[in-house]
Amino acid sequence: MIGKEVPLDEDAPSLPRPLRLLMVAPRHDPQSAAWHMSAPALSMRILCGAAGMEPPPGRRIFQPFDEQSFLVDAEPGFDATQLSQGDGDLLARLAESLRDWAPDIVHLQDLAPFGMEFIGLIRRVLPGVPILVTLSADLAGRLGITGTARGFLHAAPLRRFLAETTLLLPCESLMPACLAFGLDPARLLVHPPLLPLVTESPLPPLGRFLVVGCCAETALVAATAELLGAASPLAACIRLETQDPQNLAGAHLLLVQHADPEALAPLALTLGRPVICAAAGPLAQRVKAGRDGWHIPMNATALAHLLLDLHAAPDAVAAMAATLVPPRDAGDALLALYRECVADPARSAPPERI
Repeated sequence: MIGKEVPLDEDAPSLPRPLRLLMVAPRHDPQSAAWHMSAPALSMRILCGAAGMEPPPGRRIFQPFDEQSFLVDAEPGFDATQLSQGDGDLLARLAESLRDWAPDIVHLQDLAPFGMEFIGLIRRVLPGVPILVTLSADLAGRLGITGTARGFLHAAPLRRFLAETTLLLPCESLMPACLAFGLDPARLLVHPPLLPLVTESPLPPLGRFLVVGCCAETALVAATAELLGAASPLAACIRLETQDPQNLAGAHLLLVQHADPEALAPLALTLGRPVICAAAGPLAQRVKAGRDGWHIPMNATALAHLLLDLHAAPDAVAAMAATLVPPRDAGDALLALYRECVADPARSAPPERI
């Protein structure tokens, strides 16, 4: 394994050695902010799935992809959601690399694609190392916290593993489900996720159409569309579209009804898109009315009235979009959290339990 360590100035005052971070990601994604985290006090290596990537002829897939990240995959046809990872040679090479580099902390962006044995491998090889797991909305569903567990994710050893990790929740709305699942509240932290590498993009032309990306219940979207259709012949020019990070740049606004598990609101603000959200709740504290967007009672009548007003005054949308301030990068806060976890003995799991 090769790594990327920031050299220290020999004439500078003596500093602690860089914190060694092992980031485990489901796939190689250079657009992820995780690939670009850097600081003088951080040395990072990324272990990522090789899904959809062809290895060089005659080579197994466990190799450096660049100076910082490594591709890992099992034998062809291995299903990442199976309980068993049958590639013993792959696991042996992973174990050797982990022992050689000896990270101070491990951050799992997902629990795939390496199988349940990889989870056990981390605990055997790195028994005293704190482990963080980013609990995305999708992963919470696959684990059975908010949905039906699938594949290896329902296994009892996984529950024990989760009980000894620190889970990073993207929003407060996942907290009740995690507590009902039996997870320790002391190991549940609400922490903003790292955003994809995006920059402000031009607002689509305003005037004829108003495109609203919706992170909302189907019933609210349908009721609002019905009210718009009855209220104005221009309602056809107001488009309510289900939103995801890939097509957010095509919208003028983002509507978030309740929770924001996919962190679309900070992504929208980074792109230069105002946000509509409820007047009460955690998101309203981060999205300031009149600066970042609009607060409304979250019902179809209030939403329809606001959208008609905004369609009639496109300059108001353009003016707010032009003055949006991107949210603070979560990377600095994440680095501080790594240091905190390494310094806290309670974050290190007793290895004999796995």
